Amino acid sequence: MDFEYIVIGGGAMGTATAYQLARDGKSILLLEQFEIGHDRGSSHGESRIIRLSYWNPVYVKLAVAAYKIWDEIEADSATQLIWRTGGLDLASPDAISFHNRVKSLQEEKVEHEVIDAHEIHSRYPQFHVTPDTLGLVQDDAGLVYADLAIQTMADMAKKHGATIVDNAPVKSISLKDDGAEINTEDNTYRCKKLVISAGGWIGPMVAKLGIELPLVVTHEQFAFFHASKPELFEFGKFPVFIHLDTDPSTNVSSRYGFPSFKQEGVKVAQEHLPPVPTTADTRSFEIDETRMKQLQDYVKTTLPDAFGEVLYAKTCLYTRTPDDHFIIDKLPGYPHVIVGSICSGHGFKFTSVMGRILADLATAGETSYPIDLFSMRRFQEKPSQPVRGKWS
Repeated sequence: MDFEYIVIGGGAMGTATAYQLARDGKSILLLEQFEIGHDRGSSHGESRIIRLSYWNPVYVKLAVAAYKIWDEIEADSATQLIWRTGGLDLASPDAISFHNRVKSLQEEKVEHEVIDAHEIHSRYPQFHVTPDTLGLVQDDAGLVYADLAIQTMADMAKKHGATIVDNAPVKSISLKDDGAEINTEDNTYRCKKLVISAGGWIGPMVAKLGIELPLVVTHEQFAFFHASKPELFEFGKFPVFIHLDTDPSTNVSSRYGFPSFKQEGVKVAQEHLPPVPTTADTRSFEIDETRMKQLQDYVKTTLPDAFGEVLYAKTCLYTRTPDDHFIIDKLPGYPHVIVGSICSGHGFKFTSVMGRILADLATAGETSYPIDLFSMRRFQEKPSQPVRGKWS
């Protein structure tokens, strides 16, 4: 079966790319190894933070663009996907990342406010923070309804003419100078342009095409807490937040959380340094009780009115690069093959604009959006060349 474009991977990035290509009127096939909306990767769940506060102005530019494209998707589908709550970033005065966020917002002329611990407690009495804590308030922040976003982008891609085949793991890829051939268990598909956005599976897949990327898949987890004062954490009363940690003894880089949204309880999570490595195929769905206890201690101390029974906890995957930047690039030697991995745990909010960027690269070979940070060539002085022939 022949298509002009094939996208491998039906998570947030793949469905966003398929949607953009289909909306452009292209002949597009999206292949997903499981079902659309599965819970084995990085894209599932009720909520992901969306925000403009970033340590690098490039991400602020892209976040502004992402909001605009999310608006377009909402208008096209008549479905609300973004819920604005306001955002609060918390940090000690010596947290470099905090000050870089403020600087980036200033450079991009995004409205924001820096407040001290007294004002944090006055505006957000849910938080118990140390007297030297600083807060960064940005009113546009909120959350993306993740599960609904993926399903909506998949549905709208189909509405605009895309073909989506799920439960179809790729068995082999054969690259050619003018296209690619992809084999699944049941069919062989051919295309002129190929986009690989396979999430936690992207490293091994691209490695079999001759490109080694320094990606590490990590096991992450989050929990929903039964608040003793649930009214304080209702949507509209409690912001999405990120609490940066500069104490190396905790092995935690940040905590983050959400108001109650589409589920019972307050969602809180933490990111660890060093991470817990795994693979997409061998990962565990089990909760790490030591890290859960650490998260409970944080909630008890910092959000005492949210501290209560853990209603339930879930796991997900990060696919991390050494510098935590994304990978958006053409495969060396094969400019008609595009690799997209918006990884390292902060990518979901950008999927709307990244779908547009990958569609641009596939159709025109270039994009007007700033993506120089995301070249895979940054990992090697002399990029290796892909192997010719079949991936299997």
